Amino acid sequence: MKKINLLLITMLISTVLFAQKIAITEVPAQVTSDFKNRFPAADKVVWEKDNTLIKANFINEGSKMEIAFQNNAWQLTKWEIANEYAPQKIKDYITQYYAGFKVKELNFVDKSSGERLYEVVITKKKKNNMTLIFDSTGTFLRNADEEVKKEEVKKEEVKDVKK
Repeated sequence: MKKINLLLITMLISTVLFAQKIAITEVPAQVTSDFKNRFPAADKVVWEKDNTLIKANFINEGSKMEIAFQNNAWQLTKWEIANEYAPQKIKDYITQYYAGFKVKELNFVDKSSGERLYEVVITKKKKNNMTLIFDSTGTFLRNADEEVKKEEVKKEEVKDVKK
């Protein structure tokens, strides 16, 4: 389960970096149908694809949202929420362990596994962005950026071995 979650987070972060916009006509009918059922009032929908991951960024009832599908199945939905709605436990953690950092973006993530998380992007002097993951109660779980770096190192090691 941990490996699947790590894979999903890694794919979402890489999607931000490497995703390509696609036309609605390139999105499988099953995905668009599921999306419309979940968010009939969605506005300003932009579809993207990265390998087998298809996601839509959109506005729903005034909130910025993102939904991701893989193999035509829903994987997660992410809502951007105002910083003042962060659990106090998250605010305290950032103050204690990331002094001087400010919350740049706060998202609530609902996964197909039933897991619910807070994804918090923090920044210091607009140079150092980090993504911290907390559970639904505000307990710190991991630094997603460190996981991505570990995955990149593993990929480089595999490339070196293949040479």
